[in-house]
Amino acid sequence: MSTHKSAKTSLSEKDSHLINLDELCYLLTLRYYPKGSTSLPKLTWRDFLPYPGIENGLPPILEGTIKSVVDYRKPEKVGIAISGGVDSTSVLALTRKLYPELSIKTLCITFGDDERESKDAEQVAEIFGTDHFHLHLENPLSELPKQIAVLGVPRWNAYTYYIFEYFDRCKVDLLLTGDGGDELFGGYVFRYKEILDSCAASLDAKTYVSTHNMDWVSDQAKMFGSKIRFRWEDIYASLSQHFRNPLSALGQTFLADYNGKLLYDFAPTNSTFAKHFKHEMLAPLLNNEVIYAAAHLPYNLKYDHRNNVGKIFLRRVLMENFAYKSATKPKTGFGMDRIEMWQKTKDGIVSAFDEARSVEIGLISKEWLRGAVRKADTEANETRLRYITKLFMILALEIWLRLFVTKEMKASDKL
Repeated sequence: MSTHKSAKTSLSEKDSHLINLDELCYLLTLRYYPKGSTSLPKLTWRDFLPYPGIENGLPPILEGTIKSVVDYRKPEKVGIAISGGVDSTSVLALTRKLYPELSIKTLCITFGDDERESKDAEQVAEIFGTDHFHLHLENPLSELPKQIAVLGVPRWNAYTYYIFEYFDRCKVDLLLTGDGGDELFGGYVFRYKEILDSCAASLDAKTYVSTHNMDWVSDQAKMFGSKIRFRWEDIYASLSQHFRNPLSALGQTFLADYNGKLLYDFAPTNSTFAKHFKHEMLAPLLNNEVIYAAAHLPYNLKYDHRNNVGKIFLRRVLMENFAYKSATKPKTGFGMDRIEMWQKTKDGIVSAFDEARSVEIGLISKEWLRGAVRKADTEANETRLRYITKLFMILALEIWLRLFVTKEMKASDKL
């Protein structure tokens, strides 16, 4: 990690306003700050009461959302990032249904040695007649300083940046995304199964947080330095509003998922990148009418517990539009093989941690950081993966500090 001026080893009074310690505590624990602002509507438990029959009105709402924007914008070229999965393919399928002659550019991104998604994406592109490109990135962390400089927030999982950057080069007029599919239509099957297998009735915040396996580590409280006051009780209290209601455990999970990373991480990240590249972006699944209708979908149209399959409604949409393979594809998620990426980038990351500004300032414990690096190499895979994820979070914090606080780094620097 290159630097451009000597480091400050303490945080001056002048710079202290740049760091919201409460926000950092949440970002490094939940990956989002639930007390922040959001452009999407916050939902209450009443919004997740199932309304049988509402599924019949949802397809026209979805199609109308796409049609109103495309008819108004009259784009010459539309861009859609696809993986061959349910969300992006649903948006592509409906767009092609409405506009058989529209020029559509599709993109599939793969990372490192993992190219599993590319073949499925190629098949989807062929079915719907798009101009398709496969972008392979050996090291998606290399431009993390640029991504964090745009976001202004220390997020490591900012690789959707490459989608916006690519479509900017392609000069698309309108960018469509499948954002919101997991939260509104039932995509987090691993969480639902764990919760339903262990909870007969309602949830509590502690149990819910425990299912976010990649966001925290067992010694989370020891991670923080003297400047940050961390208490699990505070984290649970900030989420408890989602569990004080008569919804079932599954309904409470839908409510908490929607009001979590979607509102404060995924949606604002993509909106910020779209604004940076001056893209006109439409997330049809996050249209306000779609949000309220999808939230009220009967739970059996979101998740099948017996077969551990989610997004039942969207899978039906795909079956009706000839995307049979996508309709039966299990959830894989968009991202990198973190163990592989740690092995490739470890030396540079550990070098940055040798003079960690987050340690010098008192945000992160030096002893914990040393132990976490060791555990990222030696623990069994699940535990190892958690520590690698946490170290990527702290890498993002290091970059953010050096960009915005100590100002010893430039956005153009590469990792």
